[in-house]
Amino acid sequence: MKILYVGELNYGATARMRVKHLRQLGHQIESIDTSEEPDATFVLRNIARLSWRLGWPLDLLNVNSRVIQAAKYFRPHVVWVDKGLCVTHRTILALKRINPVTQVAHYNPDDPFGSFGKRGWRTFISAIPAYDIHFVPRRENVSEYGALGAKKVIHLVPTRGFDPEIHRPYGDTNDLKASFGADVGFLGAYEEERAAMLHQLADQGISIRLMKDWPSSHWHPNYLRAPYDVRDAEYAKALCSFKIGLCFLRRANRDQHTSRSIEIPACGTFLLAERTEEHRMLFEEGKEAEFFDTDAELIDKVRFYLSNDTARETIAKAGRERCLRSGYDYRSRLQQMLGHLESI
Repeated sequence: MKILYVGELNYGATARMRVKHLRQLGHQIESIDTSEEPDATFVLRNIARLSWRLGWPLDLLNVNSRVIQAAKYFRPHVVWVDKGLCVTHRTILALKRINPVTQVAHYNPDDPFGSFGKRGWRTFISAIPAYDIHFVPRRENVSEYGALGAKKVIHLVPTRGFDPEIHRPYGDTNDLKASFGADVGFLGAYEEERAAMLHQLADQGISIRLMKDWPSSHWHPNYLRAPYDVRDAEYAKALCSFKIGLCFLRRANRDQHTSRSIEIPACGTFLLAERTEEHRMLFEEGKEAEFFDTDAELIDKVRFYLSNDTARETIAKAGRERCLRSGYDYRSRLQQMLGHLESI
């Protein structure tokens, strides 16, 4: 199958991993990277930032014209748009005129109807009816997209995944363990609610490894700052350096699972995540992962599993086996999504 893939393909990006596995599945791929640094003046970049805040992102990379030109010479069977913030309704209609049998799919790891960055989704929202199919990571999106005229909306659990070549145990080959090792680690962005829970945990004398850019104004003596930013295999090695990998969700995105939900156990690290319906679908609580609702439950479970190595390591091993057995890898995820496309 010929697939034109449009998405953020910078080093370490999950879209880049999906493109790699589509190629490994034997598909012919032409790609357009939407993460490139735009060749724009200082003034134009600031105009673009203002436009984003007002809710109308500028297409500084000429993504729309590049997609149309690529479709003309590549003649794809599928145009796959990964978080198409600036791909317009008009562009999708143009793709259909170029080749009426081309299917245009949208994969969205985020929530255009949540409260996080809501204004920046306006161009995408206006294009929803033009796509042939949408893959969404939250159940609420199915009716929300449908109300705006979406033709077909598929909610998958999980929608995210892991790359087996990257997210795996590294054992004695983990050259980052000395600099990233910690009892507890969270490689995610600062948010007020997360910071409050982490502060409560650190108050119990537990050391926690956090991202390099975690704000100093919300620092705790028991925090350990990551020495540098990590991506791709280095990110996986950092996860492997923790005894317990924490997974917080973004409430403004209405998340029930996220990429870390899969990546942490896939690396063979013990997953301790917020308790949600989807997390409990993905992993059996107490056997393949552990979950928490409150500060007190988080603290109790961290204390228990740090002092019970055998129980922690048994659950971590079972969590990785579940990822492999249940097909949470990107290749399996993509095969399932392409199966929905073929059924249209």
